[in-house]
Amino acid sequence: MIKKILWASDGSPDSLDALDYVRDIANTCKAETVGLYVIPDYFEVDVKDQFPEQEYDLIAKWIKETESKESDRLNDIAREFESKGLSFKTQIVQGVPHLQIIQAAEEAGADLIVLGKGRAQEKVLLGATALKVIRRSPIPVMVARKKEGPLRIKNILVPTDLFNIASRDLLLSTGLAEYLDLDITSLNIVEIGNKKYPPEVVERLRGNSYNNLTKKVNEANLGIKVNTVVKTGKNACKGIITYASENDIDIIFMNTYGGGEFRREEFIGSVAERVIQEAPCPVITVKPE
Repeated sequence: MIKKILWASDGSPDSLDALDYVRDIANTCKAETVGLYVIPDYFEVDVKDQFPEQEYDLIAKWIKETESKESDRLNDIAREFESKGLSFKTQIVQGVPHLQIIQAAEEAGADLIVLGKGRAQEKVLLGATALKVIRRSPIPVMVARKKEGPLRIKNILVPTDLFNIASRDLLLSTGLAEYLDLDITSLNIVEIGNKKYPPEVVERLRGNSYNNLTKKVNEANLGIKVNTVVKTGKNACKGIITYASENDIDIIFMNTYGGGEFRREEFIGSVAERVIQEAPCPVITVKPE
């Protein structure tokens, strides 16, 4: 269950969109929130060794002004949360953003990191900080983008490749769904590429996958009802995004990569990365066990 959320803010519009989800989740789960702002510092040696004294003074002044401005902004948000009976603590640090976000989340004991997409105006780009946090964080990460219409969290989608049904993404999402009475769908995409299969062949492929998925979900004894859906698509990315768009999905839960092969620590699969970039709703990524 989500008891503590770390919201990483950079003051951008999409991080404020993410805050809307933080507010909703915190209210629903009665969770505490830590609002974090990282003042970027990419220097690996003392900054005094890199700049003349006059320029160093300008940098120091900028850091002080930024800290004051962001402190005021976070404190305003904290007062708004507290007026609704929600806990909101503020934290401002200096360092490499993605490292500080992960460190702060671990130190706070956060169950979820929430951040904006990073480049909200560019559909096919994911900000560098968001991507690095997703790759490195052992804690689930929610990348939120503004969704048309009223904000709500009711329908959860969990894509699966049938390799490991009871994977971490499905287990975490079913736990959340059970606690909050949410609807959850396990989706498998039968990839047919550009091949022009006869309709009866496509339907047979889809039917076999549906039977396999339903059987494995039932055998997993997840404790709640999980809807099983199988669709065909050119590829998994396109199929997931299309299904989410056409079925009013509120959040997608997915592993950072699928399959059973061992991956290096910072690996993120192409399917997960593209879904995060193009999904019409927030995506929560988790590292597989």
